[in-house]
Parts: sequence; C-alpha cells; structure tokens
Amino acid sequence: MDESPSVESVPTGGTTTTTPSTTTIQSLPTEVLTAIFHHLRVPDLASVRQTCRHWYEIVISNRTLMSRFVLSMRNIRIEDGCEQCRVLGGTRSTFEKVCLKTCTVAPAPVLWRTIGTQLAELSLSDCTINGQTLVGVLRCTRDNLRSLTIKSIKLDDHLIYETPIDFRLERLQTLTIRSSFVYDALFHLFKRICPNLKAIKLTFSSYERWGEELVSFVATLRATLEAITLSYTKATGVILQQIGRIEQLRLRKVSLKSCFAIKENDILLLARLQPTIVHLNLENLFSASEQFLQALSAFLPQMKRIKLRVARITNLHRSFLANMPQLNYLKITDATQLKGNLDLSAYENPALEKLFVSAAMFSRNTLPRFFERCPNIRSLTLYQCTYENIHDLQLAFSHLKGLEYLNLQRTIDIGDSFFNRDVFDTIVMPFERIRFYPIANLRKLCYLNLSHCRDLSDQALMALRFPLLKKIDLRGLHVTEAGIASLVRDCPHLEYVLVDACKRICDQAVLYLCRDLHSLRLLNLESCKAITDQSVEHIVRHCRSLVWLNALNCPQLSEEGKARLRTVRTIRSLHV
Repeated sequence: MDESPSVESVPTGGTTTTTPSTTTIQSLPTEVLTAIFHHLRVPDLASVRQTCRHWYEIVISNRTLMSRFVLSMRNIRIEDGCEQCRVLGGTRSTFEKVCLKTCTVAPAPVLWRTIGTQLAELSLSDCTINGQTLVGVLRCTRDNLRSLTIKSIKLDDHLIYETPIDFRLERLQTLTIRSSFVYDALFHLFKRICPNLKAIKLTFSSYERWGEELVSFVATLRATLEAITLSYTKATGVILQQIGRIEQLRLRKVSLKSCFAIKENDILLLARLQPTIVHLNLENLFSASEQFLQALSAFLPQMKRIKLRVARITNLHRSFLANMPQLNYLKITDATQLKGNLDLSAYENPALEKLFVSAAMFSRNTLPRFFERCPNIRSLTLYQCTYENIHDLQLAFSHLKGLEYLNLQRTIDIGDSFFNRDVFDTIVMPFERIRFYPIANLRKLCYLNLSHCRDLSDQALMALRFPLLKKIDLRGLHVTEAGIASLVRDCPHLEYVLVDACKRICDQAVLYLCRDLHSLRLLNLESCKAITDQSVEHIVRHCRSLVWLNALNCPQLSEEGKARLRTVRTIRSLHV
C-alpha cells in the first residue's frame, strides 16, 4: 500500500491551504544521522566532521565512530608547546589509536593527558625516546591502553631503573616488541606495570644472555598469558622447556617462525607440557617427519591452526590430519617437491576454512576428492604449485561455492583457457557425478591473486565475473587497457588493484581504473614504464577515495607530475 506525502495546514486569511512538508538532512534526528555515519568510509567521515558544528559534535561524542580514526605523526619532535600540541589542545577530539613514526619524543605530559584518556592502541616506530619519557607516556595512557607496539627503539636501561613506578596498565592485553634489543630493565618494567597481559610478541628482537629475564616475565604473567610469539629471535630449546614447565601457565598460541635453533624434540616437549595449545606456527624451521607429526597430533588433538613444512610423507592424512578434527586453518609447505607427496584426497574435515599449500606437486584426481570432503573452505592459497592435470584444479572449484579468498600466485600451469573452459572430456576427466562449477561463477569471491601467472593475458580478465571482488593482484601479467576495461566493468566494487610490473599498462588503463572504480583505495603502478603525466591527471581528477599509491620506477613521470600527486589530500601513503 503506497503512502501519501505528508501535508500540513496553513491558514491564509480565513481559508486553509495545504502545503507538502519537507524534511532536510539537517532536521534528521541525531540517532538517524549516527546510523548513517556508521556506514561511511573514513575519508567521508572526516569530511562529515568538517561540515558543521552539529555533525562534528555527533562524531566526536561517539566512541565507535572515533575509533575508526588514527592519529598519525611522523618526522617531528614532540614536546610541550610544539605546534601539534597546540592544535590538539584546541580540540575536544579523542583518539583510540595513535601511531608515532620516526619522531623524537620528549616529555610532553600536557599532550598525552589531552589525547591519552581514551587511547587504546599506541605504536612507537623508529622513534627516539628515553626510558623515563616512555614511563611518563604510559602513565598518562594507563586508563584504557590495551595494545602497545614498540618497534626499532633503543632505550637507556639505567633511566628505566631510576624512574619511580606509581601506576599499572590494568587493561593492557597485547605487548609487541619488534626489531629492538630488549634490556632486562624493560622486562623488569613491564613485569611491574602489566599484570593482565594475554599476548607477548617478540619478533626480530634480541635480549640479554640466554633469556632468563624473559622466562621470569612469562612466569609473572602465568595466570593470564595465552599467546607468545618468538619469531625471528634466538629462542632455544632451553627457553621453551623453561616456559613450558611454568606452573599454572596455559598457552593457546605459540609462534616460533624462523627460530632456527629449535629442533623437533623441543617442540614435542613443549606440546607435552602445554597441551592447551591450539595455534602453532613452525614456519621456516625443520622439515617435519612423519614420526614427528604423529607425536605432535597425539599431544595436541585440539589443534585449530598450524603452519609447518613437511618432509616426505607416506600418508599425511593417516599420520597427522585425522587426529585433528577441529583444525580450521592449515598452512603447509612441501620441502620435497615430489609429485604426490602431499596427498590430501582422503582427508575429510567440514571445519576446515583456510588452506595454504606451497610448492606442492599434485597428482591426478587428488584435488577434486579433497575439496569434495572439505567443502567449507573460504580461503585458499596454492602458491607456486604444479599439477599433473590442471583441469583437476578447475573441477575442484565445483565444491567451493563459498570461496571468498583465492591465491594462485606463480601457478605456471594456468593459461587464458583456464577461465573459459566449461566442458570436460569425460574420458580424460571421468567425474560425471560432479556438477562442474567454473571459477568464473564463484560469486562470493572477494580477493583474487593471479600475480606472476606468466601465461595469462587480457583474455583471462575478460572471462572474470566477480561482482563482489574488492582486491585483485595482477603483478607481472601481460595485460593491456582492453583487459582492464573489461575488469572494471564486470568487477565494479574493486578497492585494491595491483598492476605493478605490468609493462603494457598505459595511461588509458589508468583512466579506466580511476574513472570507473569509485571505491578505489589502493593502486600500485610500480614499474609500469608506459604511464606518463596523463595518468597523474586521471588520478587527480577522478580518485576521490584513494589513500595509497605507488608509482615508483615510472621513468616517464616528470617531477611536476610527482609534485601534483603530493597535493592529493586523500592520499596518506605516497611512493613516487
């Protein structure tokens, strides 16, 4: 039933006339405007804040909306009285995320009291700061800080020891220290002020002696700690044994990527001491043997996510996977590169949602059987894999109608016909009971990576029909403006496009990308040597949502063109 337009009565000299009432956006209730603002992208939300005082008040008074903003400061000296302090002091905006990069941080208690009341995430990257100032920053942000990241920072340990501690970060749950030397004094500081940490992440970092202060730090947090990351550190079996034996410690997530001093027996001992582990990352370590996998699955039957490299395996399903019925993420690299070594055809797991396989050689008929038994995979990566029959991969997609993420990077066996073929020879491919569902009809696909698939051209792009696709990686392909024109027409919601090292991408292709993709946020044009300043004109004129642009190694771009790109207000990260 159609509704009539609303009218209101207006008396006019003894008579009454009716005129239609109008509702403007300014007259909408605050609740309606807030609901609308929740659906805006961050650049549009920033514009809303500058429209009028009423909208400004709505945004800054809503924590959910303000949590989408990140206060980022780079290459400045932060101290009381600096320009940034004066600007922030004159606003009532609060921020939940602050990122400082390559800044010199001096004592500035006024600034941190201004922005630190609601601060939940703080990142200090490549900054110059002493221990006493760091303690002062943490004191001002103690109320709500939940995540702290310290990257490439050198601290004066003696100043930390001399600084009085009169506070605690009760809500801090995640501590990340990356590419830094962690003095014992820093462990001692966090041991005193972080009573409720749930995750410790040390990556590309080192520490004093063999790490006894690290073990003591973990022991202090044994009641709350659930995750520890020691990737790319000098962690040894001794440290793992000491951590594993801590009473009341119940670890759930452990990452030991590229800890080359750790051996199979060290992992098995940790698994026996900590049977609660459900996430385990063993990338770039040893090549796991069949005996190791059998023992590991026996110790950790509740495993949900695992990343590892395997040696020659007789039966991967029977020796390992069958004992982990709750596994939902599997990342596996074949160190043998022998055909048929990774035979997953007998593995049945409806819970499996993410699969990453690297450097495998698949025998005939194995993939369709595997995906028939694991039909709920949403994310699939087959990196640099080879196939005895490439049509097996096509047929396998008939079972993955819910696939959202697909990465076929460096698959040299696929060509343009891979996306166009819709009929199989029943003699070569005897799977008549399976209804073929071509890759072009994966309607839920949001991400597609075809980079360095050297035999793909415009014909492949013209066959793609992904209405929900948001990200595509075409690095190193022989595509032209004809393929790009078809792509933007059939995938209109693309936000991330990577065409770096595509030597045939020209100004016309850039025009199609900038003009027809209204939601384009990231564009990588690195080493596209055919583009000129005309592409700069297309970007400046048409891109209203672009926040990241890479145009490095484009020799035909002039200095004037690069200078124009620096004037685009929406671009926050520019590489030229």
